[in-house]
Amino acid sequence: MEVTGIIIAGGRSSRMGQDKALLEIEGATMLERTYITLQQATQRVIVVTRDDQGYEQDSMEAVSDIYPGMGPLSGIHAGLSASTTEWGIVVACDMPFVQLEVLQALLVLTEKWAASKGAAESPLQAVIASVAGRMHPLLGVYHRSVLPSAEERLRNKRLRLTEWLETLNVRYATIADMPGVTENIWHNAVFNMNNPQDYKLVLEQFRKD
Repeated sequence: MEVTGIIIAGGRSSRMGQDKALLEIEGATMLERTYITLQQATQRVIVVTRDDQGYEQDSMEAVSDIYPGMGPLSGIHAGLSASTTEWGIVVACDMPFVQLEVLQALLVLTEKWAASKGAAESPLQAVIASVAGRMHPLLGVYHRSVLPSAEERLRNKRLRLTEWLETLNVRYATIADMPGVTENIWHNAVFNMNNPQDYKLVLEQFRKD
C-alpha cells in the first residue's frame, strides 16, 4: 500500500539539553538516520518540526506544527494533514534502533488487518506498537480518518495520546504478530533517548555492534 513516512521532530528536547534530532550517531544525525530508514519503506517522508528549527535546509521535506506547542498529537496531526496517502507511518526522531524490518512488518500487518475486517466492523484507523504490555504511539501506522478527532482534541487541549487512541479503532502489534522480527529488534525499536545518559548508552551500543 502507498504510505507516507512521518518523523515527529518538533519537541523541545528539554531533558536532553540540545535538539535530539541533531545528535550524531556514527557520523549521521538522528534525523538523517530516521529519514533514510523511512525512505526505504515509504513513498514520501515528511519531517514535522517547530517553526524555528529549519530542517528544510537539510534537503528534507519539512512541515510545521499546525497547533504548535501541543506535543506529539500535534505532530501526528500535522504530518497526516500534509500527506496525500491514506496511511502514514509515524516514528519519533529520538528512536535510534528502529530498523527497516520493523517498519515493513508494521505495514504488512496494517494492510492485512485493514483488509480482514468484517462487514459489521468499523474500518481500522491505527496499528500501534505494543512491547511488554506498553503501547508506543510514536511507532505506529495511522489512517487519515483520525484527523477530525485529532483536531477536535487539539482545539480543546486534550492532548494525551493514550486517551485519544481509546476513541479510535486501533489494533496493537506485539512481537507475536511480527514474523521476521526478532524479540531483541522489537524491544530495541521502541527505545527513545530522553537525556544525555540515554544518548551515551546508545553510542556505547553502536560501538559494540
